[in-house]
Amino acid sequence: MENELISIIVPIYNVENYLRMCLDSIQNQTYQNFECLLINDGSPDNSAEICREYVAKDARFRYFEKENGGLSSARNYGIERAEGSFITFVDSDDWLEANSLEILSDKKNQYDADIVVSCYCIYDEEKEMYLFFTYGETYDKIYSTKELLEMLPVLEGKTLSFQTSWGILFKKELFEHISFPAGKINEDIATNYKCYMQAKKIVYAHKNTYCYRLRNTSISHASFTEKMMRDDHDARIERIALLALKGYDISNYLTQHKQYLKTWHAHDIEKGFLHSRETARLEELDFLLSMNGVKCDE
Repeated sequence: MENELISIIVPIYNVENYLRMCLDSIQNQTYQNFECLLINDGSPDNSAEICREYVAKDARFRYFEKENGGLSSARNYGIERAEGSFITFVDSDDWLEANSLEILSDKKNQYDADIVVSCYCIYDEEKEMYLFFTYGETYDKIYSTKELLEMLPVLEGKTLSFQTSWGILFKKELFEHISFPAGKINEDIATNYKCYMQAKKIVYAHKNTYCYRLRNTSISHASFTEKMMRDDHDARIERIALLALKGYDISNYLTQHKQYLKTWHAHDIEKGFLHSRETARLEELDFLLSMNGVKCDE
């Protein structure tokens, strides 16, 4: 169906210096049939007043306040209250290209897709520079569920597009039985593939729709902590186990995970985490995945 209502979910926490740019980019979309759910996740700064300004001047903006529960909790809160048949997520310090929703909606209609994934650019705040990945070339790629799931680790090694939840248009019903894991870091790794598993058709549009702001305080810019490693590792192990049980070829996932284990272990050595519980756990798994012992079919 063309011109369907799209719900934009924006979790908000301590972003008063960036929020207006984010909301202006949403308000000025060329595709105008949207609602924007502003989820104040207990932010102590002036973000609430900024949100109320936009709600007062544009009926498409809806404002909610909740106790602080983290990004996953705020997204889940928004999903439960979204009225659109499709959903997209925007981090409140990022912004959309003016034709972002138009591109996503057009591709959804053109291919009758349940999910549309798009490209992005990165703005490095510290270096004051942009990184682009399209280089003027645009194309579409259609994936079946099986093809995408078995190629996902390879794609994740090349781009953020498939491993983040921003820059993606999801059919809302894909979240009927799943949610983002509250209290966890790297929540997208734990969630996106579950949506891909349910989708009948996924389209990748190699066009910039989203601008990701890389900040010194952002999670992706921060050093690893034991919690970050544990949450990321647990999400990836769950993903491997579930896909294996469903009969998918997980060879690419095992290759990817072996490399992650080596990277985490090297980071532990560098940071002096040698005697931590998480490091011991990673060393054990690295050993078991690398050993040349008896295989289960022998």
